[in-house]
Amino acid sequence: MSKSKKEKNSVTSTAAATASAEVSVKPLIYLAEPSKILAKMITSALAEKGFEVELFEDGYTLLKKVIVQSPNLIISDNNLAKIGGIELCKILKTGSNRDAIPFILISADDSVFDFWISSMEANRVVLINNENIDYLVKTAEELIDYKYVTSEEFFEKDIESSKKEAVSEKEVQEEVLASWMVQALQKSSFFLNMTKNIIRLYDDVKDLNTLVEQIFVLIYSACSYDIAALILDNQPAKVFMTGTEFFEVPVVDEFWNICKVEYEQQAKKNHTITYEEKNYENIVLSAPSDKKFESYRAFTIKNKNGFVGTLHLASCRKKIFNYKVQSSIEFILPSLADILQESLQRSELALQESKLRTAFSKFVPEEVINDFLNSDEERELNNNNEKRNVVVLMCDIRNFTSISEINKAEDVVNFLNTYFTHMVDIVKKYGGTVDKFIGDAIMVLFGAPISYNDNAKRAVQAATEMYAQLAEIPCEKLKFPEGIKLDIGIGIHYGEVIVGQIGSADKTNYTVIGDTVNLASRLEGLTKIYGAKIVISGAVREEIGEDDSLNLLLLDSVKVKGKKEAVFIYRVDEKPLPADFVEAYEKGFKSYNEGAFSLAIPYFETSVKLLPQDKTAKLMLERCREFAVNKPDNWDGAITLTSK
Repeated sequence: MSKSKKEKNSVTSTAAATASAEVSVKPLIYLAEPSKILAKMITSALAEKGFEVELFEDGYTLLKKVIVQSPNLIISDNNLAKIGGIELCKILKTGSNRDAIPFILISADDSVFDFWISSMEANRVVLINNENIDYLVKTAEELIDYKYVTSEEFFEKDIESSKKEAVSEKEVQEEVLASWMVQALQKSSFFLNMTKNIIRLYDDVKDLNTLVEQIFVLIYSACSYDIAALILDNQPAKVFMTGTEFFEVPVVDEFWNICKVEYEQQAKKNHTITYEEKNYENIVLSAPSDKKFESYRAFTIKNKNGFVGTLHLASCRKKIFNYKVQSSIEFILPSLADILQESLQRSELALQESKLRTAFSKFVPEEVINDFLNSDEERELNNNNEKRNVVVLMCDIRNFTSISEINKAEDVVNFLNTYFTHMVDIVKKYGGTVDKFIGDAIMVLFGAPISYNDNAKRAVQAATEMYAQLAEIPCEKLKFPEGIKLDIGIGIHYGEVIVGQIGSADKTNYTVIGDTVNLASRLEGLTKIYGAKIVISGAVREEIGEDDSLNLLLLDSVKVKGKKEAVFIYRVDEKPLPADFVEAYEKGFKSYNEGAFSLAIPYFETSVKLLPQDKTAKLMLERCREFAVNKPDNWDGAITLTSK
């Protein structure tokens, strides 16, 4: 081509462009409307106001045109082929460099529209019909940017950047469109909004029932279903349903049978599946006009750990599960799977904890269980045995063998159950833990698994109340040998034990072992010898400290069977002993302990006169009279006992 010809063409091109600019002074509106009748009505109304309208039947074609030529305004129906109106708006507003173009979204369907409107950036949303075309035109006049210059500069830049790679304009156009779509998806406020809603669900993860309710609400906001079911893979399988209040039983059963088949196909269990059902009301806001299901979808809920369950939605309207609805639900399902699985696990743990509480509460007070379960300290009982100082209380029924021999077995068992119930309630009241029942005896721990600063005092208070409670225990159906009534003896010692799970590979028990346990048992046996109801060791007395609320009296210094060390023993009484008796006994014991047996005799004689039925005073008087004549060798103040 010659230079003159080039110049001529250039002049012609410039003139054409100038003429085009002068002619195209009308604001350009792109209208995407599949209905020919509605499109004609809108186009005519806009033309009357001086707008130039270019018509598109689908969103994809309009989007490709926007890449090469930008209009002053876009009006798009929500219901478009290939790319719908909402997706078109999302791509332009969040993924492209054409986000300044005003956008009006129109629709004749308002069934689930509110949800989608909250998740998009259209400048206006107009529910269109034959009567409000004028309102649409007025809205267009308000939004249109008369200063917006249509140009091809952005597309021309893309062409320039691609010339080096010999890429065609069509290929560049497709690349730009793909880029916009990807960016729109990444930036989509809808998905961000859904993600935020999912994050909020974590507030309810501790309560599975509340969590599922909120999930139903969330899904209903995206898809106004008429009935829904969520089945979680568990044993038994947990079934949650909503919307059933609007349907007759046969219709609900039909829906459930479909859900059940879908779930069992996904679960692939090789055993009979049992179901546990819960219903929610007031989530579906209104009853459907038609009670026949026209739409149904089942969704598999799974995560990286595997199958979690299935979600089932049904509606009495047709075509409710469009691409947007289905894709949004599929988008949130992986996150819901994680939340539901965690909540299900917590629910199972809570159930196990509840069962543990029920079983454990028979032996341990509620606050002890709470402290134990809520403690930050790790408590691995299987392989974490430890040494610990605890108070051990042993309680035994006097003459129970003789009582059992003259009563029916069922009467004995019934009595023991009643007796143990009363005793354990008192133990729990003072924070103790029932370690075990040994026939008619009870072994109680204060200091394991939960320890208090005043374990010793708690044990003594519990023992005092246990003895006082005897009068309240019904035993009319029980026969007693002549001269025998219901009575108990309690021994308490404080010292070091080994605490932990002790037993075989097949069966273990959380318990304590050590000399402390043995000595507590010996002290319980001493109640028979000294006629005291409750006998405690000097170690318990020291642990209690000065406390005038407890009625304690130093009885003796003994070496129990199997022990070389002497132990001071004290009696505990519910009510204070007479002061003159206590004074005489203490003076007598002081002389006795120092080996001055003759000097001790008058004091013990006084004690016996003051309390003739006191077995301890009689015992000490007899012992002093004997030792005054036959003084023991190497007397150290402690008597050696040869019986248990």
